[in-house]
Amino acid sequence: MNINRNFVLYFNKKRNLNIMGNRFYQKIRKKLLFFIALFMFFTPLCKAYNLDVNMWNDFEGKIGNEDIQLSIYLFENGQIKGNYCYKKYENKIQLTGQLTGNKIELTEFINDKPNGYFQGKAFTNKYDSLCGYWTDISKTKHLDLKLSLKSMGGGSFEHRYSDFYGSDKEVENFVKHIKSSIMKNDKDWIANHVKYPLYTTLNNEKAIKIKNKQQLFDHFDQVFHKTFKEKIQTYCPCNLFHNYQGVMLGNGEIWIYQKPNSNENKYDYYIISINN
Repeated sequence: MNINRNFVLYFNKKRNLNIMGNRFYQKIRKKLLFFIALFMFFTPLCKAYNLDVNMWNDFEGKIGNEDIQLSIYLFENGQIKGNYCYKKYENKIQLTGQLTGNKIELTEFINDKPNGYFQGKAFTNKYDSLCGYWTDISKTKHLDLKLSLKSMGGGSFEHRYSDFYGSDKEVENFVKHIKSSIMKNDKDWIANHVKYPLYTTLNNEKAIKIKNKQQLFDHFDQVFHKTFKEKIQTYCPCNLFHNYQGVMLGNGEIWIYQKPNSNENKYDYYIISINN
């Protein structure tokens, strides 16, 4: 009986200790969760985003209600140079300024004269972003600036498309010509600036290998169908993404490269891919 009684007392004591331990654990757990929630609440949702040095940082978004594309090159001393353009106009407006921490200050120039100012900060959140405002030269007009990072890369400041012969302007003018020729249905110009064979689709449905100019003539409206043309129309042929494979328009719908045997004295470009 004494043995059993002692056993029961021991068991109850241990049980009570376990219960007390569980209660203590629950209290600690609740406090820990509370402090974690408090920390998350007061911790900023965004942290500073470091722009890449000696590289082009390309953003897209809006000034006010207008769609823009902004491309800035960051030097090691924090100096920034670059440009931006309203997508509907496709004309570059030059920028120069400074990055201090995550704070960006830029001045825009039109015809070599200051025309406005950007002030903003670079953040890391779901999308790397640049947020702030634009103001005119008199600082009486203010517009919100909200941009998201689209790509990084490129060559030097002087030669963005480093794998291509010719100036950056020549490369972009060629892409502009592609865009305008597609919109005008200029079959001759497009057909004369395509690398054959060309692998694409008809109406984004049937895969096809186009072997020559005549075949492209025959299927032109199916390759450059309405939906595809509407998409091309929205793209700005400025500050284009490029890598060793070539230069692309939009999200890779059109890719170009320089023709074989090009050199610094004689060069030309052509379309190498149409992803419609």
